[in-house]
Amino acid sequence: MNATETINSGKINRHIALTLDDPNHYRPLEIIGKALSSPVRLKMLYLLKNDSLNIIELAQALQIPVSSAAFHVNLLEEAGLITAEILPGVRGSQKVCSSRAQDIHIAINTASQQTPSRSFSVDMPIGNYFDFKIHPTCGMVDENTYIESCDDVRAFYSPRRISAQLIWFHKGFIEYRFPNHFLIDSKPTFLSFSLEICSEAPGYRNVWPSDITFFINDVELLTYTSPGDFGGRHGKLTPAWWTDGNTQYGLLKTIGVSDKGVSLDGILITDNITIDSLSLPTMPYISFKIAIKEDAIHTGGINIFGKSYGDYSQNIIMYIDTQN
Repeated sequence: MNATETINSGKINRHIALTLDDPNHYRPLEIIGKALSSPVRLKMLYLLKNDSLNIIELAQALQIPVSSAAFHVNLLEEAGLITAEILPGVRGSQKVCSSRAQDIHIAINTASQQTPSRSFSVDMPIGNYFDFKIHPTCGMVDENTYIESCDDVRAFYSPRRISAQLIWFHKGFIEYRFPNHFLIDSKPTFLSFSLEICSEAPGYRNVWPSDITFFINDVELLTYTSPGDFGGRHGKLTPAWWTDGNTQYGLLKTIGVSDKGVSLDGILITDNITIDSLSLPTMPYISFKIAIKEDAIHTGGINIFGKSYGDYSQNIIMYIDTQN
């Protein structure tokens, strides 16, 4: 059982670690237990292990009514085991489900257990970037208004940037530096970053592909093609003052690195890069860079959501497993 340590207020449930020693974990244990108590829901988790399916597809695969499938999906989503995102479809919108949790660790009796493994989570506000080189269109907003002026790179030097809850730019990169003091005398075994993102189009365009590339310590990991800049409905957390004609929400993406390779949302993308390739313990920080490259096939820009905009109440979350 890995001990879980949370830095700041951020958490990620790619790896769910719960213990009876913490009364705050009782309710999550109850919810997860309920979610796993049904053979139908267990089959759903199996179907979503490697694929994203909408509710109709799940209902057909399990030979149950769509209404029953929706009920089971809601329980799994409440438990943090899957994500369910409203996406544009051929005929209106559709609710697409994806696996969210990789594993669950439950500690029943830790009094006599000693383990060299530890886990950490770091919450990084999206305005707390270290470096950037971007091209307009670009801008930032907080919960109440625009931060300085739009389409002016100079605004990104404003001290008000720390309050940013939505950042967008057309091309270039933005870099965040996370602490790594917990790697002293420890070996990292798994590292992930989770964030809500989408493309950047004039207003919004649900079909607007953009190639978004991720780097850790300047090692290029993967390129994710965002399908669009999403609107048409208000983001679940987006403030009321932010008009409906603008970007409203994104998709929650998780980039992971282990000894097996690089993954996106739990699906292995390449085994050419492993966590040892990142030289994590040798640097005083962990650099996470998000870029729209000059030679990208789809230069559709990017929106990065903070915890007060979009559909997910989180900033950029770094999660790391270590062994002593």
